[in-house]
Amino acid sequence: MTTAAAYRSDHGPDTALFEESAGTITGFAYAGTLATEIADGGITGVEALELFDDMLAIRELEEMIVRLRSGGYDPLPSYEYRGPTHVSIGQEASPVGACSLLRIDDNITSSHRGHGDAVAKGFAAIRRMSDEALRARVPFSAGGTHEELLEAALEEHVYHVIAELFGKETGYSAGRGGGMHIGDFSTGNLGANAIVGGSVPIATGAAMAHRYDRSDRVVCCFAGDGAYANGVVLESLNWAAQAQWTNHLAGDHAYGLPVIYFIQNNHYGMTHHTDEEVMGVRHLARRAAGFSEDNMHAETIDGMDVLAVRDAVRRAAALCRAGQGPVLIEASTYRYYGHSLSDPRNEYRTREEEAAWRAVDAIERLKLQIVDAGVADEAGVAAVEAKVRERNARAAVRASQAADPDPAEALKYLYTDTASDVVPAGRGDVVPFVAVPPAKRDADGAITYRDAIRDALAEEMIRDGRVLFYGEDVADYGGAFKLTKGLLEAFGRDRVFNTPISEACICGTAVGAAIVGLRPVVELMYMDFALMASDQIANQAAKWHYMSGGQVEVPLVIRASVGAGKGYGGQHSQSLESLFTHLPGIYVIYPSNPADAKGLLKSAIRTNNPVLFVESQGLYPTKGIVPEDEVLVPIGVARVAREGNDLTIVSWGPAVPDALAAADRLQAEDGVGAEVIDLRSLVPLDMETVLTSVRKTGRCVVASQAILVGSYVNEIVARIQLEAFDFLDAPVARIGAQAGISPQAESLERAFLPNAGDIYDAAKGLL
Repeated sequence: MTTAAAYRSDHGPDTALFEESAGTITGFAYAGTLATEIADGGITGVEALELFDDMLAIRELEEMIVRLRSGGYDPLPSYEYRGPTHVSIGQEASPVGACSLLRIDDNITSSHRGHGDAVAKGFAAIRRMSDEALRARVPFSAGGTHEELLEAALEEHVYHVIAELFGKETGYSAGRGGGMHIGDFSTGNLGANAIVGGSVPIATGAAMAHRYDRSDRVVCCFAGDGAYANGVVLESLNWAAQAQWTNHLAGDHAYGLPVIYFIQNNHYGMTHHTDEEVMGVRHLARRAAGFSEDNMHAETIDGMDVLAVRDAVRRAAALCRAGQGPVLIEASTYRYYGHSLSDPRNEYRTREEEAAWRAVDAIERLKLQIVDAGVADEAGVAAVEAKVRERNARAAVRASQAADPDPAEALKYLYTDTASDVVPAGRGDVVPFVAVPPAKRDADGAITYRDAIRDALAEEMIRDGRVLFYGEDVADYGGAFKLTKGLLEAFGRDRVFNTPISEACICGTAVGAAIVGLRPVVELMYMDFALMASDQIANQAAKWHYMSGGQVEVPLVIRASVGAGKGYGGQHSQSLESLFTHLPGIYVIYPSNPADAKGLLKSAIRTNNPVLFVESQGLYPTKGIVPEDEVLVPIGVARVAREGNDLTIVSWGPAVPDALAAADRLQAEDGVGAEVIDLRSLVPLDMETVLTSVRKTGRCVVASQAILVGSYVNEIVARIQLEAFDFLDAPVARIGAQAGISPQAESLERAFLPNAGDIYDAAKGLL
């Protein structure tokens, strides 16, 4: 770790004339052959046959998909395949060549066309396993030799891949993810992604975690050419190339992010031609020039030559392990089929083009070189082809006969019930560089909501060294609301750091870091900005535990503040918690007071579920009694903030103080005893506390500061009327903001937002 002071430098004006070259990026420099690689010790004959086997396994699997669609796969003549059909036939050299140079504990991420990547990483990892590790993967195997165990493990890997394609319980993701989300986390595959470019920030975050751990593990991020026009992908390149990574020195070792951005450039986005149509550079490797002084060591290679891929990834991995990443590799390759099998491709391709690419087919090229180099004769090559074909057929038949997931378990893996109750050895009891400034307590011992959140974060960072905190301007400045002032000095820039203005990448890297073992807490300055990161929150953070079939957990916290009532207008004031309650897989928490803010944030950091932690800027200066001893507030348990017998008011966040004020007025002016329920947690929801109160009082008002149309208020109202209808003496009243855009003018904003008077009037109307 380094202190903040060691990082800072002064920057004065510099207006001297300069000219700057973008540098040189080379392409297609590799000129080796299998014979020269063997002579130079870069590969053995056995390894060459393994490459051949692995590429054949991918092609056989994907041609199975093609033939299943037409009923032409002989081992399964009548099987109805209903999964996705985004095959990568033609691209086999890229994943096989790359994964053959990666270690078991290195990671990959992949795209929706990721079946081949999954097979390649699994095969490469399995081939490096000890007999003990192989037996653990195939405990049923009767074989005793290494070769027998290896072959059984390879077939088992193909079986689990195909079972996932078939939507079976024994698939790698228990049929929950399917082919477009396939991953085997035991071999370092962090999953394929159906969102184009969606996995790139995840890979970047995983690499960031490896760097933080001072590990020499590498992440290879497979994505297609179409992804490299995607905003979050370019944000990820910028993220990986930040100067602050290499400004962190340990001895003479600079820790750049150990990530290889591997572009599988098959020259088509979906149906459009990437080259000379939707990009303005001849080679996508040029993208790297915009983000790093050394162009990320970028190069373009022949992706139809598995040996060229190996050469490039060997050098790239060495750079990353030496702390000199990131690296960008553009592999020029080709897919022989359209975007999916419903795409005949004849509207935008020519037969001549396809024929030219098939003439340099990667599998056929290696096959010829194996024979020419004397590694195997034609009979030996044919034997490998037969072995692969038979292996895949056995796996496919077995997968077709496997059990389907139980419909009663459709929601299994949506959330995890685990938490970080025990910090792993060597990760806990962190000693800060300097003491965290204590919260200022008044004469009654009360502290502010803002300080309660800061204290919770600091305590958890001391408790668990896996907790990182980052966001826009949160380091030296302490965040836009000074909430995190002092944390940088206490924990150093390894654990508290500023980020680019890139909400999608902030959240996406947190997903990647969480998946590989850290517990990031990130800040979105305003909740409005969560819409910039909605894919990474909704499609990534919320879904990976489920889509992986429970293989992985995603313990991260996204802190997002709501600025309603401050005159900040339509893009800095939205209370959007209702939007995120509609997205299963993520917890949504919105505390109303300092004690709950602290206790709930600590619980949020410890749960192994992703959490959206919503904070009201209007509550930041409010005070309340917060115990000095550690108190965890349980997630999913509502609080009875005020007891009463005549009417129930349900609310959360800043609407709770308004509800309490309305209840006091009802008591003082009307003699009405209103019970106030503070939900605290929207997902998971403690509906029983609400129903118990409503069954007692017979009347209810539900209030929040969110716009009433589409509000979570309506979910609560619907549940009350469904589950406690016979106890109601009046319709349930609803309170929320007007169905409009938050205005800047004070008079308009007062009219736009609900207040205690609105809640009082609604309650009076029910009595």
